Parts: sequence; C-alpha cells; structure tokens
Amino acid sequence: MTVQENSPTTLNVVSDILSQAPSITACYLLPHPACCLFVSWNGCIVLVYDGFPPPLVQAKTRIENHDTRLHLKEENFGSKWPKTTLGAVLDGADELSPEQFVTLKKICNKYSKQIRDAPVSSENILMRSEIKVATLSIVEYQQRGLERLCKRIDIPLDDSTTNSHDDDDDDDVKKDSINITPFKEEKSRVNSVISEWNDVQAYLPKVNAPGSRFGSYRQDSRGCTCVAFIDSSLPKHLRSLLSEFRDAVDEAFPERYGWLDETSLHCTLRSLDGPTNGVKQTEERKSV
Repeated sequence: MTVQENSPTTLNVVSDILSQAPSITACYLLPHPACCLFVSWNGCIVLVYDGFPPPLVQAKTRIENHDTRLHLKEENFGSKWPKTTLGAVLDGADELSPEQFVTLKKICNKYSKQIRDAPVSSENILMRSEIKVATLSIVEYQQRGLERLCKRIDIPLDDSTTNSHDDDDDDDVKKDSINITPFKEEKSRVNSVISEWNDVQAYLPKVNAPGSRFGSYRQDSRGCTCVAFIDSSLPKHLRSLLSEFRDAVDEAFPERYGWLDETSLHCTLRSLDGPTNGVKQTEERKSV
C-alpha cells in the first residue's frame, strides 16, 4: 500500500477495509461491446464499460458493508454503472439540436465499433481494448475531475491470476473469465442506461440539461472517492482510438467540449463523502 502524504480518517479506514483478506484480485474493465462511447446526462461524453467485474463488485460491497464505520451518504446512481468521463460541455455552449445530437451519436457509434472490433493479440487471450485494474486508489481531491489531488492511497490488487494467460490451461481461462465477465445484474444496469439515448426526443432534454459543465470539473471542490485510475493501463490501440474520437468530436463541434487530462482518467467505484460534506450533487447520475 502506497501512501502520499498523511491521509484523513476516511481514507485510512477504507484502505484497511479493501486490504483485508481475502485479497481482492486484479481484473479488467471491458468497454461495452455495443456502445462504449456514450453521451450521458448534461452532455458529458463517457467511456462505458460492460459492467463492474466481480472483483470490483467485491470492493464496492466491502465498503457498503462497513458503512457503520464510515457513515457515508447514499451511493450516487452515477457510480452504480461503470464509466470514465472523458469530457464535458464547455461553459456557455449552446444546446444541441436533434440533428446535432444524431451527428454526435454517429461519431460515438463509429468509434465504439472500432474499439469493439479491436484485434485479438496472438500472445494474449485478452482483447487489446480491455483495461487492466491492478490498483485501487482512495483519494481526497481538490477538483472533482481528479486533475488535482490533496492525498492518495494506492492499494495493489492480487495480480497472481491475471499475469498468466495460457490458452491450453482451462483453469487459467476460467480465472480470467471471472476477472473480466460482469454479473448479469451489472450488465443489465448498464444496458438500461445506454438504451435511453435510442429515443432522441425524450433523451435530448437530459443531454441539454444544465449542470456538469467542464468548469465544474476544474473548480475548487473538495471530496473523497474510491477509483481505479486507467491511464497507465490503457492499451495502445484504445488510447489511439480515443484520441481520434476526441479529434472527430472537436472537428464536428468546435469549441463545444473540454477534455480531461489523460492522467486523471478513472472509473469511480464509490464516493466516500459523508452526508454533510463533499461535492453537492445537482442531479442523480453525477459522480466523480
């Protein structure tokens, strides 16, 4: 466990909870096979995963089961479906028209397909777009985009079952499947969220709703959260496609989106704020 500076009580308690035996295993976040690039409420653009893999569900459950020690506020819906916020609408940008939203969807779908169809490495049973999670981080942040942190504790996960991928070893393949494949309930929750944008007329007002503008991700806003940072684990193929995707969005919608620094990109497991502290939530799907 690596500690940066002295950590407040909540961070220490959560690090203790997540470090207890049995060890939580390293795992993989799998970009959603049908729609991994998605426009969420308030127009935020996110990388959506197929669901939390079992080890991350285990971590979330541990935190939830120790709520009598932590006294956390109720979990935001935004951290119940796994995603990474890539960018947000710039302050003062105009609302999207239905035609513009359809164009943005087409760009998302084009690059989602390219990510889904990433080639399989001959040296590894994993697709190159899968993101390895070998560390969980508990942070106190200065900005909710996590581009500026006050304190951070890193918790290494048990990597013994993800380092070996022998196609001829059924036990290894079975372990890999456990570390990758989300439970049916997890997949259903994500599918329910992303299916909303199929009805453009009903969904567009949520996309154009005020709140979660890019400035809010960089303003002074203190809080605590448990996350998996993904920058160091982004496969080269996926990093390249995400860069092309951002360029395509900026070309179609100049000066509309701001993009978070890649070093801050993360998937939130759960906010660690108490009922009376941390970032004020302005809508039910917001999460750090």
